[in-house]
Parts: sequence; C-alpha cells; structure tokens
Amino acid sequence: MLENNRKNCKKGDQVDCGRGHCNVNYTMDVLSLIKHSILADNNNPITKHFDLGRQTGSAGPEMVWKIFDAVRLEDKKEASVFLFEKKIADKLHKPRRRETVSELLRKEVNQLEHVRHPNVLSVMHGVEECHDSLAFATEPVIGSLSNVLGNYERIAAPVPQELKDHDFIEAEIKYGLMQITEALSFLHYSEQKLHRNICPQSILVTRRGCWRLGGMGFLEENKENKESFPCQPWTVKIPKMAQPDLNYVAPEIQLDKTCNYLSDMFSLGMVICAVYSDGNSLIGAEHTPSQYVRQLDQMHDLFGIIAHKMPLQLVDPVEKMINRDVRYRPTAHVFSTLRYFQDPVVASLQHLDTYDRKDFADKAEAYANLSQVIPNIPRKLLYKNVFPVLCADCKTSENIVYALPALLTMIDFAPRDDYMDIILPQFRSILSSTKPVLATVYILNKLDIILAKTPLEEIRTDVLPMVFNTLDSTSLQAQEAAVAAINGIKEYLDDSIIKKMVLPRAKSLFYRSTNVKLRINALTCIDHMLDSLDKMLILDEILPFLADVSCQDAEVVMTIVGIYKHMLSDKKFGLTHNLIATKVMPSLIPHTVNPGLCMEQFSDLMEVLREMLEQIDRQRRNKMKMETVTLTVPVRGSLKMQGEDGSGDEGITLQVVINEKSTSGKHASGNVSEILTSNRDIGVTNKRNHSIQSLGMSLDEKTSCTLDKPLDIQRRHSLVPPGTGHPTISITSDDNSPDRPRRPSTHSLGPFSVSGFGEYHYRGSERPRRPSTHSVGILPISMFGEGGERPRRPSTHSLGVFCFGEDRDKYDRPRRPSTHSLGPLVVPELERRGSRGSIFGTLGLGSDTPFISQRERRPSFQAFGESVMQLFSGK
Repeated sequence: MLENNRKNCKKGDQVDCGRGHCNVNYTMDVLSLIKHSILADNNNPITKHFDLGRQTGSAGPEMVWKIFDAVRLEDKKEASVFLFEKKIADKLHKPRRRETVSELLRKEVNQLEHVRHPNVLSVMHGVEECHDSLAFATEPVIGSLSNVLGNYERIAAPVPQELKDHDFIEAEIKYGLMQITEALSFLHYSEQKLHRNICPQSILVTRRGCWRLGGMGFLEENKENKESFPCQPWTVKIPKMAQPDLNYVAPEIQLDKTCNYLSDMFSLGMVICAVYSDGNSLIGAEHTPSQYVRQLDQMHDLFGIIAHKMPLQLVDPVEKMINRDVRYRPTAHVFSTLRYFQDPVVASLQHLDTYDRKDFADKAEAYANLSQVIPNIPRKLLYKNVFPVLCADCKTSENIVYALPALLTMIDFAPRDDYMDIILPQFRSILSSTKPVLATVYILNKLDIILAKTPLEEIRTDVLPMVFNTLDSTSLQAQEAAVAAINGIKEYLDDSIIKKMVLPRAKSLFYRSTNVKLRINALTCIDHMLDSLDKMLILDEILPFLADVSCQDAEVVMTIVGIYKHMLSDKKFGLTHNLIATKVMPSLIPHTVNPGLCMEQFSDLMEVLREMLEQIDRQRRNKMKMETVTLTVPVRGSLKMQGEDGSGDEGITLQVVINEKSTSGKHASGNVSEILTSNRDIGVTNKRNHSIQSLGMSLDEKTSCTLDKPLDIQRRHSLVPPGTGHPTISITSDDNSPDRPRRPSTHSLGPFSVSGFGEYHYRGSERPRRPSTHSVGILPISMFGEGGERPRRPSTHSLGVFCFGEDRDKYDRPRRPSTHSLGPLVVPELERRGSRGSIFGTLGLGSDTPFISQRERRPSFQAFGESVMQLFSGK
C-alpha cells in the first residue's frame, strides 16, 4: 500500500515510506475508505433471516417505510420487510428530531407485536436496527391503501404493475371497511386504546386483498377509562414524519386538544371519502393548521359531490361520521352492524380471516358457510382472498379436511380457463401430496368434478396415479372409494394401463387380504373394468383368476357370480358355451352346496347356472343344426303309416307329441287316435263330417288335403272296407314295445258287417272285438243279442236303422231312441204315432209294445234331414 501511495505522490508531497518521511496529504482518502468499510459491514441484521426482493410499496407517516418482498430463510415462507433508511431524516438538521422519528417507528413495531387481532397487521419478525436503517417483517403485503389509491411516494421506479392496475370493486371495499371497523372496535373496547392515525398510509393491503390496520406509532391509551382525554394536536414544531396526517385528524383534537374513541370514527369517515374520490381527502391542509381550519368549513360541501359515488346505504352513516359534533358519530360497533355489511359474502370472508384462531368445530362451520357462498363471491375476491387460504390449508394435514369441500366447490364453479391457469397448478401438488384418509376419500368421491375440468394428459399424469395408489392403501374406506372411482375413470384407461397398473393391484389386493370386504373391493374393481377390457384380456386374465378363487365366503362367492352374470349379458365378453361348460360351471357348481349361502343368494346362484345351461343348450343345438340340416330329431313319439309290405309311406313321418300326463297305453293310444281324427277333420265342419260318416263315404273320395298323401295309398280313415291289402297303424312311443296287444279303439274308422251281432270282421287282435259305439256305417241289426257273449244295450249313438225283434224283452227298461240317430227309423211291427208337426202324418207306437215307452217320441229333425240326404244320394 505504501508503494502504491509513493507512486501516486505528487511533487512537493511528503510521504513516510519507511525509509524517510514524505509529506503527502491523503487524510480524506483514508477516512473515506474507513467509512465504506464500516458501511459494508453494517448491513441490517434482518437480512440474516430474510432474503429481500423488489420494492412493492411504501407506508407510514410521510411514507417513510419502504416495503420489500421477502422470503424467510428458515422455512421459505413468503413475507414483507418494512425498511426505514435513516438518511431520510438527514434533512432534519437537529439530531433530536432525527431521533424522534426513529423512536416513533420503533414504538409502532412494538405496538403491532403487542396488539393481536386478525385485522391488525401481523408481525413475523421484530424490529432490527443498524447504523443506517430500521427493519421488521410482516405478513405479505403489496403496499398501503395510499399506494393502491395512486400515491407512489418513495417507491423506486418502475412502479409495480399490480399497484397501477389495481382497481377496487364494491365487494372489496365493503370487505375492507368491515375489517378496519372490527380492528377499531377491538382497540376501543378490548384494549381501551385510541389509534389517532387512521389514514390510507396506515392501512395495508395484503396480497390476498385484505385490509390490515397498521401505523400504531401514535396509539393513545385511555388509562382512566374516560370518555375524553387530552391529546397532542398537530404542530409545526414537530417533524411531519413524526405526526399523524393532518388531513385526517379529527376537529376536536386539532381545535380542542382532546380526543375520544369517536375521533377515530371521524378519521375512518374521511378514509371512506378518500376511497370514493381517488385518494383525495376532503381536507387539503398542506401541513398547515390554519389551512386545516379553513378546509374544515368547506368539507360538507365537498362531501355532497363525493356522496353521489358512494353506495346509498353508506351516505348517511358517513355523513354522521364526519360531523364536527361528536354526538352524531356512530361507534365502531354500531357502524359494523349497518345493513350495508350484512352480506353473506362479507360474513364468509370474515370467518375465513379468523380461521387460524378457531377450534375444529368453528373451522368446519366457517368452511361450510364458505362453500355455500363461493358461487356468489366476485372473481377478484375469490382468487385473491379465498383461493390462497384454501391452498395453504390444503397443504396441512390438520386443515385439509375442512378446506377440501370449499376448494372442490370452487373448482366446480370455476370457468375452465381459470381452472387451467390458476387452480390446477396448485391443485396438482395437493393431489400428489400425502393426505389423511378422509381427504383422499373426499377427493375420490368428487372425482367427477375434477375429471370434467382436467385435460386428458393431466388426468393420466396426476389423477390416475392417485387412484391407483389408493388401491394399495391399507384403509378399507380409501379402497372402497378407489374402487368406486374406477368406474368413473375407466373411459380414460387403455388396455396397457389396465393390464400393467390396475389388474395387478386388484389381484394383489385380493390375494394378500384376509378381510372379506377388501376382497370384495378387489372383485368389484374388476367388475367395473369389464366394459373397458378387450375380449382377449378377459379370457387371458380375468377368467383364470376367477376360476382359481377358492374362497367359500358367501359374499365373495356372490360377487364372483355377479361378475359372471355381467359377462353373460353381452357376447362381446367372449364367454362361449365351451368356456362355460369347461371353466365357469365347474368352479360354480360346488357352491350350490355351500352352507353359507342364504335362500336369496342360493336363488341368484341357481339363476345364473340355469342361464348358463340355457346358453349351452341354445348354442349347442344351433351348432348341431348347422352340422346336420336334413336330420330330424324325434321329440318323444311318432306315428308312421305303413303300406302292404310294412314299409313306410315313402319316408313320410308324422311327429306326434304324446301327453305326458297319460298313465297307461290305453290313454296314450286314445290321444293318438284323437290327434289323428283332429288332423283328418281340418278344414271340414263337424256337421259335414257327421253326414259323411252316416252315408259311409270315404274321406279319400271326398278330400285328400289333410295328410297330403299320394292317391294310390289306401287311407286308414277310409269308410270303404279294405281290399286285399290291410292298412295298419304303427305307433312308436317312448316305451318301444310295438308287439304289445292293442285294444281296439272305440274310434276305429271302417265299416263293419253285422248280421246277428255275433259275426263281424275284426283285425289286430285274436280275441273277439266289441263293436264300437262310434262305428261308422249302416248296421243292419235283426237280432240285437245274438252273436255276442252277453246281451248288449244298443248305443244311443248307433248310426243306422235299428230292427227290433223278439229279444227286446231282455232289456230291463224301454229305451228312447237317440235324437242324434242318423237315418230313418224302420219299425216293421209297430205303429208309430207321428210327432206333432210331422209332415208325414201320424206315426204311432202301439200300446201293446212293452219295450217302447208309453210316452210319445218326437223324431229328430236332424235325423229326418240326413235321411233325406241318404235318399237323394242313392244309397
């Protein structure tokens, strides 16, 4: 250093270089070097705790406090640092006055630390002092109300854009005034203190948009609890930055040197007027007491101009607040009860401000009220006041349970652009963070709200991992919520995600859990995903897994049954009859004897098994029909017509279904004959058939449409006696016993020649055959009892002419001829009395005939008509 000084020495200078004395005059340079060294080492100690950023605003008397953005180094929490540079007071030439300013600012910080209220500026770090500055740290603020209203004094260029662009909305003003009023009410009634400096420079605006009361350097305490007490007025003898703002001082303080709590209400009324007049006070004293008095007289005229800009509900209260007569002014408590402040939005925001100081019940109520009014909160307040609080609380495990409902309500009502730009960046960190079970369950239950607003890429990167991770949770409630959420997100899942992330977790949850409900959750998760799964994935992953389940618990079994029922509902699941028979039913059938199933569960299981069997039957039959199209499968019995040689009628087979209720061969035979008779008579009326039978006409001669047979084949229903060939009836039934003796049917169709009733032709049996009462044809009967083993009572349905002879005495009572006899009655030995109205006269029956009843008989009109038809037919 000495060598450098020697080189810099000018001619004539003397410097002590160690070798001699050089006379060099550099005293001022050394002092300057020492000064800069001291200043460099004298930075404010607050920088050791906070990292300072840009200046955002200014506040305090004469705006002496510079406000900087800051971050606390300890926990990276955001803050604001208020810095007072002592050089600002250097223009105050008297040292005593400079110290007065510093002392006032220290008092302000101490009072802020002492007064604890939600609407009072919160101090994070106390005052720190060094050689040239004072500093303290508070909650984050953007500046003072004066800055927001357009006063940028002591703000370094460029002025922050948020101050320039800030424009109050009515709800914001209402909310801010309510906060300052409550802070004053707390000071007056709880602390018994007078603020004395209510002005825009003492009101701070936080980043959330809340108004906080500061500027406590002029606080006066009412120790004796009097209505009024002495107070120092504004004077030129004290520096301006050490006194309140004269434009907002109450008249009684300046003129009478007394003050009371209502003096603060005058100042608050002046602040309200400044808010509605772009930051201009009704009094412009310009730091001159005499000017203040003159402006005081003109104040009410100016108020009339500003009143037009105020809400109508505020005009009268504010006019009373700025009245020179103290008796007209409302107290802070009365002013806070104005109808103007009775707004649900304001009330909810107020509860939110005091949230940190409430217990759990109050927190739940505060957020419940907030959720209801979120749709009505203006967008500016919503994102500046409400959203930051919600995000902060959702990042703490203690408060997230209360804050989440309000946050999701906000997401539900937010426009998509606001959600993408403002909410999602913060909400993403909430989704990925570790949360209490109740918080996770609530998010999963409201997942539809999130999915409706979140882009597809964000869903896959942020939402789906949270759901999948919850499946691995040990909490039953969380797992149930995750399983339910799977149903809502399945449209966002592809096969790769399901195969790699969902199915392994669901299977693992089932295998590692011993709790029945956890296993049911795993199976339910798989059931929800079925509609989104590919058929091959179901066959490769789901079916083997279900077939291997050996759990016997009834609820687990029924859940598996429900999955199979879901798979049976649509062919897209690929559950073929082969898989049902070989994979599904073998695993389900043992559960039919599971003693744990109740009646309802057993019924559901059997219903699914029947449905599976029906599907096997349907698909198998369809396949067999496709393979053998021409092959007919007999159902239970068939009736076959044979020719003379015993062969079938050219492969023509008639399918006959025998009634299952038949209990004997007799009944079955009767049913078959009845079916044949009904088939024969299709398309022919009953009356016409009776005529054909009575006349002995062959159905082959009349019609051939019933069986559609070739004309050269003799019909078994023919009324004409058979020729050389005897057509037979072959019945193939379930018992397969065609050789059994067959009782002749009473419906046998064919003519019988009866002479003495003992000689008649029969076929099909060796034993004599009893003539059928329905034998079709004319039966010439001479001796009614001959030829039979026992006397026979003539049938009332005999179709033909009855010739009664000597053996009529064998019958114990006379018989009335049937009114259905088809043909004329030939009575050779009896006189017959004609029926009343007979067109042939009187046909009488003699009284000497014991066989015939003594009463008269009316011949049948039907018999008469059919007899005429016989005559006309020539037979």
